[in-house]
Amino acid sequence: MIVKELVQQMIDEDGVISVEKCGNINIYWCFKNQTLQTLYDSSEKLKKQIQETESDIAISKRELEKTLETGRRKKFTVGQKSYSRDVLIEKRKKVQEEIKKKSTSLQKIESIRWDGAKIQENKQRVHLKKGQLEKITDNIEILVDYLYKKFFLQPEQIRKEFGIPEEFEELTDI
Repeated sequence: MIVKELVQQMIDEDGVISVEKCGNINIYWCFKNQTLQTLYDSSEKLKKQIQETESDIAISKRELEKTLETGRRKKFTVGQKSYSRDVLIEKRKKVQEEIKKKSTSLQKIESIRWDGAKIQENKQRVHLKKGQLEKITDNIEILVDYLYKKFFLQPEQIRKEFGIPEEFEELTDI
């Protein structure tokens, strides 16, 4: 079994051995020329990868040297213009502060601005609150009526004791 597995591995993975079925017999072969060509192709592929990697390394080294030469100096030149690092950093801080201020003012304006969707949303919220308020007033009236019937207390006395107005204001539709 071990020999069969080894031969199968050499056929499938390595490509060292070739096989062809002839009738009910399998014929295996391997030519020296075929093996050398495979090795040559692999070596050429590896050489090409090495060259590409070396060129990438050279480019990265040049960029690193350029960065080290020009990086973090107090004053530097780009094209015909010369700049001061400290001045540019201060300008950047001021611009960032201005952006923050303007974005907060924009948020305030957006919260104040009323469009159709916001108006509709607020209408729904007011109607919901109105419905809740009406339920609460109905419940208060029911409780006052319950205390009146259960303990024979006058509704005026109950309202006076708990600070409930004699009659709730009518809410008009919005």
